[in-house]
Amino acid sequence: MAEETKKEQTASNIDSEKQAKLKRQTEADNQDERIKQMDPKELRNKLSNKNQDYVFRLEKELQLQGSISRAEAVEMTDKLLGEIVVAQRHGQPANGLYLASPKIKAEQMLHPDKKPVATPFWQLAIDGALMYLAIFVGLFGVVALFETKQPKNSQMGILTLASVGIVMGIGMVKYNDWIMPKNGKRQSWAKIILGMIGVVVVLFVWIWLLSLPGLRPINPVLPGEVDIIIAAVAFGARYLFRKYYKITGSPFAPNMQRK
Repeated sequence: MAEETKKEQTASNIDSEKQAKLKRQTEADNQDERIKQMDPKELRNKLSNKNQDYVFRLEKELQLQGSISRAEAVEMTDKLLGEIVVAQRHGQPANGLYLASPKIKAEQMLHPDKKPVATPFWQLAIDGALMYLAIFVGLFGVVALFETKQPKNSQMGILTLASVGIVMGIGMVKYNDWIMPKNGKRQSWAKIILGMIGVVVVLFVWIWLLSLPGLRPINPVLPGEVDIIIAAVAFGARYLFRKYYKITGSPFAPNMQRK
């Protein structure tokens, strides 16, 4: 009898918790609806500093890309304020809500009929490789300028630096490709982790091979100034490549093109 009473009490507690949760959810939904119905001026006062900056830059992009007045740009962004404030209330900033920078969001708003298409992997791979090549070689170039006391043979050769940068760039693009859902399914994290470990192992073996004395002639350690020049050339090549193929986003957060 005592056991049945205990079960009934447990079931009653569970029902009470469900009802309380449902009540909280209903109240939250009602609050969200009230926010969406607010006047745009009132909504603007509720924007966080981060979202204020996003809306400000979005309006600038709308004026620039659409050749429209500030009043027209404000009218367009007013329609977004309700959902931005609702998302903000739940801890999501505007850039996370739209998964797009103000520049890209402005393009989407001005050309809503253009359908997004996936950027080919090879283009993203080259973009990522050039970006990491510029960062990696440039960083070591700057370091080399200030480390005059370090023995030259303890530094990394240009082929090593370039290889690491390129592999890191392509690896980041591949990682983003893995974690994006395909046909409603994601790659298992076990496969992703094993794949990344495999890349790291191959990269370390490659670095070790390039450090062998016999390969030093094809893997010279260049002066810091030369490394920086190579990084600048890689950065310039990436800029032209992205402009030619109209690539948006970055290896960290790629975006689909709109055609």
